[in-house]
Amino acid sequence: MTALQRILSSVQQDPVFAYALLAAALLAVVSVLTGLVRRDVAVLARPRILLRVLGAVLLAFALALISAQLGGVPATSPWVRALAGLERFPLAVVALAYGPGVGLLVAGLVAGLQANAWLPDWHQAVFALELTVLGWLAIYPSPRSSRWAGPFNALLAYLLAWSTGGLALLEAQSGNVTLASLWTQLSPVVPSVLLTAGLLALLPPSAYQRAFPWSRIAPPPTPIRPQRFREVAEGRDPMKLTYPDLPRVLTRGRDERELGPLPSFFSDDGDGA
Repeated sequence: MTALQRILSSVQQDPVFAYALLAAALLAVVSVLTGLVRRDVAVLARPRILLRVLGAVLLAFALALISAQLGGVPATSPWVRALAGLERFPLAVVALAYGPGVGLLVAGLVAGLQANAWLPDWHQAVFALELTVLGWLAIYPSPRSSRWAGPFNALLAYLLAWSTGGLALLEAQSGNVTLASLWTQLSPVVPSVLLTAGLLALLPPSAYQRAFPWSRIAPPPTPIRPQRFREVAEGRDPMKLTYPDLPRVLTRGRDERELGPLPSFFSDDGDGA
């Protein structure tokens, strides 16, 4: 029986697996379509941006090799488990910077480098869903506008991916999802997720603007306020009419037209004394 046949059989026999898989597919489709509408992958046509994205992929792969070495060490400390999954940090930064399409692409590249067969395993597929959803969430709130948006989106993307695709994976493996089995599945990864969120909180919005420019999911620049709003902000009323300072001769002519001829003793001719 092929993998597709097993999936179809599980969908027909297990409603929990079917609903979780449907929710994961909906998340993936919405995220990818949003990226296609914004053409987020088009930024990779710039050689400098492509090199930076590939550099993040190579860094993630190097951290994954270190994680494999740490896998042989007894992971009694949460810090050891956190460092063992640190490869998600550079990939999360790229997904936050450039959107769901780029997040899915870098996840596929890392999964291809780590896979022992033609297709990645289901854990890597759920991780690809996580990065895709993370790129979608980065549209708003954007880490280019607020420091807290990066860690918030990373934690939310992890929860969404593993409460849909991860739940389907666990249901397919055990057939009985409980809180204990769910925590057993997530506990090795939670320290690295929290460490990644903490590192993302250290990146200010200016770091994304300088290191990852030309993003197609970046929020539009703040429009310059018109002159009328600037005057209101400065305490001036733009609707109040003001008169320019006129020369004395023109002021006298205007006064005579409005009030009539001035008495002779107001004149400057010296005859009205």
